[in-house]
Amino acid sequence: MRKLVVAALQAAAAAPTIQSPGDWSVPPAKLPAILIRCGDDQKTSTGPDGETQFNTDFVIEIRGIVSGSTADAAQDALEDLGATIEDVVLRNVAIRAVTQDFPVIATATEIKAEGQKHFGAVSIAVHFQIYEAFDPDVTTSLSEMALTVDLRNVYDPSGTYANPPFPDAVQPAPRTSGPDGRAEGGFDIELPQ
Repeated sequence: MRKLVVAALQAAAAAPTIQSPGDWSVPPAKLPAILIRCGDDQKTSTGPDGETQFNTDFVIEIRGIVSGSTADAAQDALEDLGATIEDVVLRNVAIRAVTQDFPVIATATEIKAEGQKHFGAVSIAVHFQIYEAFDPDVTTSLSEMALTVDLRNVYDPSGTYANPPFPDAVQPAPRTSGPDGRAEGGFDIELPQ
């Protein structure tokens, strides 16, 4: 996703300097600048059935930095750059195609003066949600399968059987329905290799 965000901002020419470094430093001569990096992520399972599946929430951190001759000029440039960043990211077709949702977008701004120059920064944490599925890695082949059946409608109302094939399903005697803890049927299957 970081690469898609970088590509979208570069295609829109949102700022003269658009980089994806691991740090946030940029010399004043390269301002205005947009810096992009990955933030945290969290996977939430969609349930135990089937393949391993998640709704994954992750953050792309975007920092826009501007300068101005006055605090007002820096603030105006900062608001314009922040609005441009959001517009480009949230409207990009390639980003929208792989994103389920944008559950949160958190923005923080700061303005500071260093001598005659005023610098402004907007930090935008865009939370993305995507769906991920991981198919099992089947590296060994299955050669044999056994099926055991303990029926509900064929049962012993009073018998108790040691080591039942389905111990969690067996009700203690006396019982009025199965399973009763003994196998009424089954078969083995040998699979072709």
